[in-house]
Amino acid sequence: MNNTAPVRTISRRAFLRWTAAGTGMAGACVTLEAADEAEGVLRFGLVTDVHYADADTRGTRHYRDSMGKLEQAIDTFNRADVRFVVELGDFIDSGRTKAGESGHLKAIDRVYCRSRADRYYVLGNHCLNALAKGEFLHLCRSRIKRSYYSFEQGSWHFVVLDANFKRDGTPYRAGNFEWTDTWIPAPQLAWLRADLARSAGRRTIVFVHQILDDEKDPHGVKNGAKVRQILEEAGNVAAVFQGHKHTGGYARIGGIHYVTLRAMVEGPGRENNAYGVALTPSDGPGRLEGFVRQPDVPLGPKRPDRWQL
Repeated sequence: MNNTAPVRTISRRAFLRWTAAGTGMAGACVTLEAADEAEGVLRFGLVTDVHYADADTRGTRHYRDSMGKLEQAIDTFNRADVRFVVELGDFIDSGRTKAGESGHLKAIDRVYCRSRADRYYVLGNHCLNALAKGEFLHLCRSRIKRSYYSFEQGSWHFVVLDANFKRDGTPYRAGNFEWTDTWIPAPQLAWLRADLARSAGRRTIVFVHQILDDEKDPHGVKNGAKVRQILEEAGNVAAVFQGHKHTGGYARIGGIHYVTLRAMVEGPGRENNAYGVALTPSDGPGRLEGFVRQPDVPLGPKRPDRWQL
């Protein structure tokens, strides 16, 4: 057997974009740029607002196409050898019945489970039109048993928040809510403050579905200012990744980057997909590498404080 195929060195950016497009390198070995292999760099995959449903297109939302789009994203993440993947909420679209919504979730979760890396779930409002939070998490093939939690990967600490609560603290359940009435209640805020204190020696990233950077926006967590205060006081939070607002966006507030990813469900076919790989070096600001219609987002200081993607 001939093992003398040429070795070709390319940047990780080129490798990821190239393999996501389905291009092959027959007869060549590939080594990735040493800079992205440096100790302390952590890579993880992000998708949001998949909104999968076996339902006809409505407006710009192509529900059935999300299955092929998620397949494309998971294939990219596997090729990139990410440490873990996160879906940032609205994994499914609202089902007319509990059985229908459960079927949507089981179908799209089978695709998500093709990830070779650890999988994490963030709850979105559309996940709870017919289901309760515990029912959603039980149907996912996951070890996660609660809607907000934290975990560690490498030298980093990660926090998942749940803003699917009404103003009075009642949790979203089986459609008992208005999507603009979104809050993080006092018990979860107390947990967040304590969790960040316990992880004070680790840089931290937060995941949430509804946006935390603008409570005046219909998509915003209404007590977002209080949440931001806790994050800023902790002093170790580098970034927040969020979804819900399908057009995406970016803000920097109090030294923390708030990145809203574009929705996967928008537009027909894989040519309208949107997802990203986050790179978080231990000694630098990092970046989000976007794929298809998701723009790149550098997380450095030389950016406007707020801009539309």
